[in-house]
Amino acid sequence: MNARADIPPLHRQLMQHDDILGYKFAPGLKVRIPHEGGGYLVKTNKEGFRCDNEVTSKKPQARRVLVFGDSYTAGDGVSNGKRYSDVLEQTLEDAEVLNFGLSGSGTDQQYLIFQKYAEEIEYDAVVISVLVENIERNVAKSREWTDRSGESLYVSKPWFELSSSGELSLKGVPVPVPQKKGSEQVADQGGVDVLATARKMVNKLGPGFKDKVQKLTRFQPLPDYDSADNYGWRLMQAILTKWVSELSELNVPVMIAVIPVYQYVEKTASYADVRKRFNEFANATGAPVHHVIDDLWPYPADVRRSFRFQSDVHLTPLAHKTIGESIARYLAPLLGEK
Repeated sequence: MNARADIPPLHRQLMQHDDILGYKFAPGLKVRIPHEGGGYLVKTNKEGFRCDNEVTSKKPQARRVLVFGDSYTAGDGVSNGKRYSDVLEQTLEDAEVLNFGLSGSGTDQQYLIFQKYAEEIEYDAVVISVLVENIERNVAKSREWTDRSGESLYVSKPWFELSSSGELSLKGVPVPVPQKKGSEQVADQGGVDVLATARKMVNKLGPGFKDKVQKLTRFQPLPDYDSADNYGWRLMQAILTKWVSELSELNVPVMIAVIPVYQYVEKTASYADVRKRFNEFANATGAPVHHVIDDLWPYPADVRRSFRFQSDVHLTPLAHKTIGESIARYLAPLLGEK
């Protein structure tokens, strides 16, 4: 992918094309990735996910929890063993956690991962970790990446379209292979390109400048949460509603863990509209929604700043530990733990 500040230079040649998901990690990887945090270890299982546990049909322990999300869940910037899913596994009693996180993905792709893999395996609970930025990714049809030679590529992804009656229809499958930038067949990115260009311009001036500008302007990073009528939110809501409904029919506990971007954690932008939208969703569906930010805000400002790296906005090991413990406290009662 491009070298945006919110997408660290993870070597995207670690990914392979997938007809349904668009892409996923190559299976059986064990490689160390250079990073400002000192480098981190990426290990993948046989199915191509950053998880030390294999995806087996039978659960090896009393309980199994499936976790879905994007790069904040897959763990860009930190090694296997240091992510919040690992903390969750260590905290829960006699439980295995399968991390199905996929870097750069939207909630739409994460739902498709669930559909593809969960039907054939035993599990006792599901954590849907929604990085709030996914509201933009869900409407996109492709993302810009950089190949091994540094050349720009458009990597297509599947997407859902929402009808006027509220029905979801899957588009873009089978997903075409990545194409060089400038190709006539490149899919429309749904407006993401403009946002990426703006970010690049600000990022060139350094993270300190960016932070000051956002604080002074009270920058709202995700305006699609401003109104329940915005298409981005209605699409997100529809995907989550469908996903939660399927789990309800299976009588499987599910929790929505709302993962904030750093502007909300560091209080340079208001989280109020995000909270309002997800609380409305919880009231409408009965799905448990956990605002992770409530367990991050009590820390002093300097600690909250340390929840992300200096340049890379992904979660540091401390943030993963804090979030893992937060999710465990919320999930344990759903699993019957005291």
